[in-house]
Amino acid sequence: MAGATGEHISNGKYAKQSSTSSIYDASRALNKSYVSSGSLTKFASPSWWEVDLRGYFTISSITLTAATYGRWNVHMRNAFVEVMDKDVSLCSDVQSEWCGNVSSTVTAGEEFTFTCNATFPVRFVRVTRPSTTNVHLVIGHVDVQGEGAKKPYRSYYKPLKNKKVSQPFLTTSAMTAGDCGIICHRYNSCIDFSYSAVSPTNENCLLSDKVLSSSEDNFWTTYTSFCM
Repeated sequence: MAGATGEHISNGKYAKQSSTSSIYDASRALNKSYVSSGSLTKFASPSWWEVDLRGYFTISSITLTAATYGRWNVHMRNAFVEVMDKDVSLCSDVQSEWCGNVSSTVTAGEEFTFTCNATFPVRFVRVTRPSTTNVHLVIGHVDVQGEGAKKPYRSYYKPLKNKKVSQPFLTTSAMTAGDCGIICHRYNSCIDFSYSAVSPTNENCLLSDKVLSSSEDNFWTTYTSFCM
């Protein structure tokens, strides 16, 4: 949303890309210490990079920085940025908003800042480099600025029995798994939760914003968000 203030919301979040060349995995684009080379895909058409913000946000700006190593900056030419409310690889009813595109001439270390006017809560940011031939996508750094937003009205969770959130950001109490889900829904950063009917009442509901942060436990069930 143009003109909105925000904070860094992409640092430490989960990133992936269409493919990975050598050691240049998607997470490097979220760490400014790797800005010289960043993330690098293999040749593909198209090549893309994506970050799961692990929560729902109103986006104020997205800044892409071109790599400075060698001539890798050219591998960000014509890339475009879009935001989505759901995982496009899993969901058929994704809402998306185009935010802008990088120019056809990119200099080393050049920054491109885009504002997004999405009217829905955003969870995913994707950068795509379209081409009729196979191309690399190299991103030196990605910075997403925004503020927490309310989740979509409906959330769907898939139960994983005998699994327990291992690093909860909140431990609380709930009467049922459904009540625990309602508590999770109130926190924009909560994606998954665990519930146990036999644990002490004041610590039977665990909320998580981590990726695949669960451990084996026969007395717990973890509920993971997914699409219908």
